[in-house]
Amino acid sequence: MPTSARYASAVCRTRVPGSTLGLPLHAAARFLSRGALLAVLTLSAAAANGCGTTSSASLDYGDKARQAYADALDHFYDDECIQAEPQFRNVRRLYPYTRFAALAELRAADCLFKDGKYTEAIQSYEQFVRYRPSHVEVPYARFMVALSNYQQIPSEWIFSPSTFEREQHYTRESLRLLSRFVVDFPHDPLVARANRMAHHAIRLLAAHELYVARFYLRRDFPQAAIGRLRTLITAYPTSGYEPEALLLLGDTYVELKQWSEAKRAFAEITQRFPKSAEVETARSRLQRLGS
Repeated sequence: MPTSARYASAVCRTRVPGSTLGLPLHAAARFLSRGALLAVLTLSAAAANGCGTTSSASLDYGDKARQAYADALDHFYDDECIQAEPQFRNVRRLYPYTRFAALAELRAADCLFKDGKYTEAIQSYEQFVRYRPSHVEVPYARFMVALSNYQQIPSEWIFSPSTFEREQHYTRESLRLLSRFVVDFPHDPLVARANRMAHHAIRLLAAHELYVARFYLRRDFPQAAIGRLRTLITAYPTSGYEPEALLLLGDTYVELKQWSEAKRAFAEITQRFPKSAEVETARSRLQRLGS
């Protein structure tokens, strides 16, 4: 007996709850394995048909939508988005009054993401959020907008400058979106991943500020360097680069003969970061300055 037929037969012998195996379909789509999710769709279809009773035209419409979505999902799980994406769009076009239309819209956006078409994916996810603001999958769509930006952060390879030396537009945008996601959906299962991504973005942005500050110092623009170092210290306080930035800030003030500001920077290292690699150097500088 085919697998789908066995699932349908099982439904006729078992009591199936109103929700799909105790999970809403959106939750199944996000968290179940391929085989489990396709089984869920088949079980749901059999339950909707009443185990052999005559179905109405409306049920038939819903069943067709469910089957079309399951077929597209099968290609999606096989990484065959060239087939899956148009199938998802057909589900949305042919069955707009079913719950599968919204899910298909989201999966079509996922196909764009899988294919590395991040700009188009962002547009699709944002459109989902805009036109379906109360849909239960809005948090997922919001996260995917952030992830699509995050994927565009320049990566390092042997013949390119370090990531922190390059334009940081996507890093800043990722951090903004991830921070907003964590605030708006603090209990979402994706929050832990969002926090890890945000921390990585913070470190990249802090490293970039340090790089630019040193660039300005080499060009003899100390005030511009001070501005960059202060931005790092205040805007990215969990980056891990603060002791290094404070030491460089103190040394810059020493060069400018601004002794009180230099002492303040060195003292902050000893007070806030007593276990950092820079703390002994900071203490030595303070002794030299008479503190």
